[in-house]
Amino acid sequence: MPLPLNAPFIAHQAMGEINPNLASQYVTVIEFLSHYPEAASAMRGKNSPSIGSVEYIERQAEAFALARNPRAPQAPATIPDAMVSVILHAYFDIPIQQLEYAKHVHQLAMGAENLVGDLLERYLASVLEPHGWIWCSGAIVKAVDFILPPSTSGGSWRMLQVKNRDNSENSSSSAIRAGTEIEKWHRTFSKLSEENFERFVRTYLHAIRQQQQS
Repeated sequence: MPLPLNAPFIAHQAMGEINPNLASQYVTVIEFLSHYPEAASAMRGKNSPSIGSVEYIERQAEAFALARNPRAPQAPATIPDAMVSVILHAYFDIPIQQLEYAKHVHQLAMGAENLVGDLLERYLASVLEPHGWIWCSGAIVKAVDFILPPSTSGGSWRMLQVKNRDNSENSSSSAIRAGTEIEKWHRTFSKLSEENFERFVRTYLHAIRQQQQS
């Protein structure tokens, strides 16, 4: 379903009530979706608004803003299979008295790994948005993480999909991009400064811990 002609106005009004500082960025994303309605992500839930509706634009404004809030690492809530302890002890020679700690650290490591992609997008946003790119936070655009409007690119819309590794793309993401003009960017193939990325991550996480402790 195409977005209404006044979609940018609706977007500006919606984001103005949530976070006026993000109004310009969100309007740009909605303008992009007006040109590429097939790229709009459907919202989850039984009573979710349909793509293109006023409620859809308003609800996605909340998602766009919420995804930019600080996010702390969280260990998975799932309980490890008891057989993990058997394997750790029988094959990797982890002493019985250290098994619970080893499983705990493993859970923390999974939580940390799950956050890497989010941190990478946040870091790239800090680098790219000053140059006109817009972070499509909230996963409101299918298979696209950043867009560059024609007014900045000097031509047509540019779409960028960010991947932490060159082998991390799933089949559904690849299928969405097939036949489109979405560019791929891999951290492992880029000239990204790992030192700057690490510095960003340390500063970001330190700020979150300070907020939690205050």
